[in-house]
Order: sequence, then C-alpha cells, then structure tokens
Amino acid sequence: MKQITRILILIIIYFVCGARSCTDESNMKELREEKLLAASIDSVKKAFEVYSPADQLLRTYEGTAKLKLNDFADYLKIASDSSIDIIFRQQAAEMAGNLFISGKAVTQNWGNYSESNTKTLDKLLEKSLAGGMPFWTKPGKINIYKPLFRENDSIYIGSLSFCQNCIPFDTSRSLEISLKALLIDIYAIKKLKSFGKENLSIWEVYLGDIE
Repeated sequence: MKQITRILILIIIYFVCGARSCTDESNMKELREEKLLAASIDSVKKAFEVYSPADQLLRTYEGTAKLKLNDFADYLKIASDSSIDIIFRQQAAEMAGNLFISGKAVTQNWGNYSESNTKTLDKLLEKSLAGGMPFWTKPGKINIYKPLFRENDSIYIGSLSFCQNCIPFDTSRSLEISLKALLIDIYAIKKLKSFGKENLSIWEVYLGDIE
C-alpha cells in the first residue's frame, strides 16, 4: 500500500513539474513572440510612419500615383472584358475602386464616355460589369501637372496629366483612338492602421476626380 502511495505521489509530482515546464516554455514562447512583434512594429514605424513627408518622399508618392493610374486602367480592362469570367471581373472592379479616394470621384471623361451613367467611379464600374465596354483605355504620357502640396496635417493634394488611347477588345480591329489630354487629382492621406495592439500613422496614395 505504501509502495502504491509512493508511486502515485511520484506520478503527481511528475505531472505537476511537467505542467510547470510546459507553462514555462509557453511563457517563454509568448515572450519571444512579443519581442518579435515589437521589433517588427519598430521596423514599420521607421519605414512608414512619417508625420510630415519630406520633398523626396512626396516625389515617391507622386510616382506611386502614376503606377496606380496604370493599375486602374489594367483593372478596368479586366472588369470591362465580357469574355472573362464574371468572378474575376468583379474582383478587378473592386481593386479598381480601392485605388480612388471615393466611389463618388468624377470619371465621366475616362474613355470619352458621354453617357451620364459613367459620371462617377461607382457608375463607371457598374456599367463595365453590366455590359462590358467595346474598348479599353490605356493612359500614356503620364506627367506631374501639379506637385503634391500640403492641404492640412493629414492631406496632400496634387494632380497628374495624361493622354488616353482607346483600344478595341476585338483583336481583328487594330484601331487606336487617341483622345485629348486629361487631368486626375492625386492625394497622399495620413491614416491610422492597426498593427498588433498599436495604431500606426501611415501615408497612403489615392486617385481622385478626372477632368
């Protein structure tokens, strides 16, 4: 009986010590993860968190805006192509919309569409998905028209100039229609982004009205 009791006591001690060891290992793992997260947050802060962008950084944002204008054309091309599965077209339309400051941004001059139902970005994307377009618009000669300037502590505004080339989806037609040059507003906006338990101030670039 005493032997059994001793064995039971040893088993209990083993489990208690083992549990404590597991707890210690778990705590150490959590501590390592917290340190790693803290280091990652510090890296993100150094790389992205800027309270007032210097001129060089503003030029970088302007370059980003140029890329986003090209991205918009590419996404809209997919959304407008009726030969592509609607799931992919819807995803492309969503990605195109995310490039703009608002779905209410004026886009009536994009592609020289005269219809009132393409006056805003939301309407343009809706029409692209509903019936597709006979051609897609490729921007060219993209230049800085007005450099980004400070509107307030969290917004910088500027504009790009560009020309449009309308290219038919029908490959049997090689016609490209060059349209007049247009302007598009660009924005650099400071926003709070969650990163772990912290909120970081990050500058993001958006497109705006097309004139």
